[in-house]
Amino acid sequence: MKVHLVFPVLPPILDGIGDYTSRLAGSLAEHTSVTILTGQGPFDPIEGVRIVQAFSMDAPLALHRLHDQIVQDAPDWLIVQYNPFSYGRWGFNPALPAMLQKLRKTAAGTRIALMVHEPFMPVESVRMAVMTTWQRWQLWRLGHGADLVFFAIEPWVERFRAWFADKPVFHLPVSSNIPHVPITRNEARRRIGVDEDTFVLGVFGSAHPSRLLNFIKTASEAVRAIRERMCLLYIGPAGNRVREILGDIRVFDAGPLPPEDVSKHFAAMDLYLAPFRKGVSTRRGSFMVGLQHEIATVSTYGIQTDAELYDQHGKAFLLSAFNDEAGFRQNVLELVEDARRRNQIAANGQDYFNTRFSWECVTDSLLRRMAEVDGKSFGVSSLSGSERVSADSISQRSIV
Repeated sequence: MKVHLVFPVLPPILDGIGDYTSRLAGSLAEHTSVTILTGQGPFDPIEGVRIVQAFSMDAPLALHRLHDQIVQDAPDWLIVQYNPFSYGRWGFNPALPAMLQKLRKTAAGTRIALMVHEPFMPVESVRMAVMTTWQRWQLWRLGHGADLVFFAIEPWVERFRAWFADKPVFHLPVSSNIPHVPITRNEARRRIGVDEDTFVLGVFGSAHPSRLLNFIKTASEAVRAIRERMCLLYIGPAGNRVREILGDIRVFDAGPLPPEDVSKHFAAMDLYLAPFRKGVSTRRGSFMVGLQHEIATVSTYGIQTDAELYDQHGKAFLLSAFNDEAGFRQNVLELVEDARRRNQIAANGQDYFNTRFSWECVTDSLLRRMAEVDGKSFGVSSLSGSERVSADSISQRSIV
């Protein structure tokens, strides 16, 4: 079987979906033949994966080269990684759904899967209301040009299944884009100049408005009140913004790092803070990194939180409501003061990641769904955790 993935950018360009595409391709290459069709270079090589610059983001409306490459290669499956803003200014590129519709006629032997990482802008302002109009139309067109549609979180599957009633629509979570590099806690701390007695809070990622940096500030101040020797380790490109918001909290700004170095810095953390405005979800790769690295994690729940994540509250991590700053602070303090519980949460979190969100699990789920559409079997392993997730709606879930 030949599988082609499409996304405009790849590492070393900083882009979470580009990283995801690269890692997914590497995992898929262990099962089948894989090619990535991308829109610009340079790109890091991926073992076992062919990479072709098949279109140009300098001319996003001219996707005929991409179409021609797909027709020439004749893959069994084309998987389009989708975020509207990745393909055009203001999240609009009508050439993309038109190209998929054309492929259905010119490449009849190629099935098309759409992986939706972000559907469209929410209506939170007049400007967003305008953009969401064409982005909704674009998503509808793309979905109807595909044979199989994936969404990165459960709530979107429930919301959009009716849009594509004649298509199979499934949930496919993300994994961690960071490799787990073995390093001791002491060595990791030596590298950043932090001693054994300093309590290290960790933050990783951008300063996007979806991240509740004010929650992190409040929690950090509360930790400092009971742990004089503490600091916050920040990994990412927004160090200036993070330091501005945290004020006089001691911040170690590691800056944006290569994936292997991100892993080594995570090993220095005692507690990982990942609060999100709409709640954590299974599309948050930065959240997955904490679980993967066995770092006790505190986050928030909200409208985008998957049902299965509610089930893991108090086991694999702690959650508070997205609008409950005091609750988030209390969860942080609980784990700061109780090392035994912190270590248990960390261990459970890593077990949950390994059995549900590892690249092997994600890849198995993807291949199985593709095989179901084909009516074939490609010898993938047994169902991953995603096939056993409760179908209860988010609205019926609560955290006591």
